[in-house]
Amino acid sequence: MPKTLLHRYTSSPLAFPVLASLYPPLLGSGIRIRHVAPDWTRGELNMHVAPWTANTNGTAFGGALFAATDVLYGALLSGQLGGGYQVWTKSATIDFRSPGRGRLRCVVEVPHAEADSIREQLTTRSSTSVVHTAVVTDSRGRTVVEARHTMFIRRRK
Repeated sequence: MPKTLLHRYTSSPLAFPVLASLYPPLLGSGIRIRHVAPDWTRGELNMHVAPWTANTNGTAFGGALFAATDVLYGALLSGQLGGGYQVWTKSATIDFRSPGRGRLRCVVEVPHAEADSIREQLTTRSSTSVVHTAVVTDSRGRTVVEARHTMFIRRRK
């Protein structure tokens, strides 16, 4: 059971996009969660690079690009696993492929089979790690960033 009213609403796939988009680090970076599937298997976000969200070169700030790759996978996995599990980023690497300008997009998918596999692993272990790759693309479909996140998952005590 979520601890606070905010936690309860962020555990809803309908409310999560709105509330996460208002989270100051995402809001300030121009990141908006556009959609989360009702079964937590797919999420999509957009990032708008504006003069006040750009770096000195007029392109997307690296920290904002990292945030764009980090937010969805953990949320989708947490949504599928439920409140009995904790999910967070243990480590990550990011590869900047091309300058991010204009509107950027990140789509993340977490199949039910992946969540089921993690749940099964955690029947015999107290924790596990999985690697997920997130890609941010520009309006032409070019890869701007590719990030590999190692996610740490454990059962709540």
